[in-house]
Amino acid sequence: MRRRWVIAGLAVVAVALGVLTNIADARLLPFGPTANTGQIGEDVSAHPFTLHVSGVDAATSVVQCCRFEPPPPTETDGVWVVVHLSYATTDKPRVPSGSRLVLRSGDGREFPVSNRTFSSTWLAGPDVWIRGDLAFEVAPDALEDLTLVFDPGIQIYGPMPTQYARIPLDLEAGDVVDVLEIAEQETLAVGDR
Repeated sequence: MRRRWVIAGLAVVAVALGVLTNIADARLLPFGPTANTGQIGEDVSAHPFTLHVSGVDAATSVVQCCRFEPPPPTETDGVWVVVHLSYATTDKPRVPSGSRLVLRSGDGREFPVSNRTFSSTWLAGPDVWIRGDLAFEVAPDALEDLTLVFDPGIQIYGPMPTQYARIPLDLEAGDVVDVLEIAEQETLAVGDR
């Protein structure tokens, strides 16, 4: 009889220990997105992408670079912000969704890649860096406190946080020029960003 009580007691202790372990894991494991903050000119990881912003410009109108006669400039009621960037993946060829790259103002407003230009995201592969320009239409009052936010939106199952990249942009109202040219995408040589 005593043996049954010992076995029952050990079973109760094992169940209680399992419940306590699950509660501790649920409270201590990192869930949700985590930000990797970088600067212009640095490689910033947003798994499975690595992003490199080489510069940023602002203008009242933009023109798409082309092989033949350039189209007329595209104007906006706000300000065009053109981000010069390159990225590659770490696992397989991918194209990030254009809605995953936004400019966020200091007060939380988000400005996605504009669909009024031919500027859009492009296919990149493992260690195959592609450089291009992305154009955003931004409210003039948000120009001085912008951050590029790149959330790849990759679902990772299990208790592992997802990463996104944040890169503060250094722009001022006096940096706005009349016309900016949006460059075509290009594949970079090994080691280039």
